[in-house]
Order: sequence, then C-alpha cells, then structure tokens
Amino acid sequence: MTSGSTMISLDKIHKSYGSVEVLKGVSIGIRAGERVVLCGPSGSGKSTLIRCINGLEPRSSGKILVNGHELHPNCENIADLKGEVGMVFQQFNLFPHLTVLQNLMLAPRIVRGTAHEAVQAQAMRLLERVKIADKAHAYPGQLSGGQQQRVAIARALCMQPKVMLFDEPTSALDPEMVKEVLDVMIDLAREGMTMIVVTHEMGFARTVADRVIFMDGGVILEEDAPASFFTRPKHPRTKEFLRQVYEHSH
Repeated sequence: MTSGSTMISLDKIHKSYGSVEVLKGVSIGIRAGERVVLCGPSGSGKSTLIRCINGLEPRSSGKILVNGHELHPNCENIADLKGEVGMVFQQFNLFPHLTVLQNLMLAPRIVRGTAHEAVQAQAMRLLERVKIADKAHAYPGQLSGGQQQRVAIARALCMQPKVMLFDEPTSALDPEMVKEVLDVMIDLAREGMTMIVVTHEMGFARTVADRVIFMDGGVILEEDAPASFFTRPKHPRTKEFLRQVYEHSH
C-alpha cells in the first residue's frame, strides 16, 4: 500500500435515475499514488461512481472531495478541479476532424491557456510515452482501436492530472489490442499515478492494484488487497463473480 495523503474522498454517495437507485451510499477513500480497481457485474454502479468523481454525473446526495476541493452535487464548480482528474472512456471520444496531435493540444490550450509551443512539446512527449508518436499527424479514423485508446490516454495526461479514471478502457478493443493499452496503464501505475480503474481485466488487477473493490447493486460488497481478494474472497457474490470471470477467460 502507498502512504500518500487522501486524494479522493467519497462519503455516502447516492445516485438515482428516476426511481432507480444506482448508488446506495458508497464511501471510499483513495490515497495519493494508490491504484484501485473497481470490479463487479454490469449495472453494479461502477461507471456511474467514477463519472460522479469526474463531474460528468450529478449525484443525489453525499460528499466528494478531490485533492481537497469539494465538488458540488450538481457539478457546477467542476472547473475548480482545474483538470486534476483525467478520464479515459470505453469509447475513445477523440475528435474525428482533428489530428492526433490536435486532439492532445486542444484542452490545455483552451482550459489552461498554455502557450502553443509548450503544449505541442508536451503532447509529443506523451505520444512517445504511449509509443504512438509516428501517428501525430494522422486522424483517429486512420488508427486501430488500441492506437486510438493510447491516444485517449495521452490526451488525458496532457492536462497533467493528479488522478486518472479509466472506465473499462479495454472492453471495446479486439483481444490482440488489449495488451498494448494495459502496458501503457501499467507504466503509469509504476510512475506513481493515482488511478481508479473500472475493468474486467483481472490479470491487470492482480499485477497493478493496491486494492480491489467489488461492487454489486450499487453498494461495495468487498474490498481487499489483490492477494487476498483473488485467493480468499469472503462474500458469496464475489466468489460467484470471480468464478464466472475465470470461466469466461479460459
């Protein structure tokens, strides 16, 4: 476990869509430099939870602090976070009419007002880091899914976030492209980036996570270090979920 200060604090987060309660009082604290994997069946509230952290979803009640900034329930003060939270989605969400380099440079230029030359230099460094610098002047439609997702990671990093959120970043990819994206994420983890990853990639969870959190039905049923989580799960639902994941992967 890392011993950083608390980077993200979620206290009794509730979220409903109409009469359907998707999050039922979820509380989590995540320290600086910690890597947390959120897993669980579809519809368990994992993606909704990280979208609340990033201000993409207003919440019904509960308190969210990111690096000491409190995010209002309706997210209208999201700008106060100053890009400290980066997010990578299942679908790559790149702008198809912009080149790879332009995709990376857009937010720092608009949100931060950073000088063009500085942003371009940083963007190229990040493209090298995700091993795709040779595609800087290509358009997203000319890239494979794995390449697009690596661009999306570089784009999120271009804002120099303190926290990276990943919402099933490999689930839309062909199997042979998954590794190239996971390798980039493993490198990030080794560099000490605070990460919350929603994923079914249990090998990644075993390798990288400090903590694995299992959600079902809008609540946390179990959380533990990977060694214990995978070898000695306590909750019957966790055992059943892991059994299904293993059966699916073999």
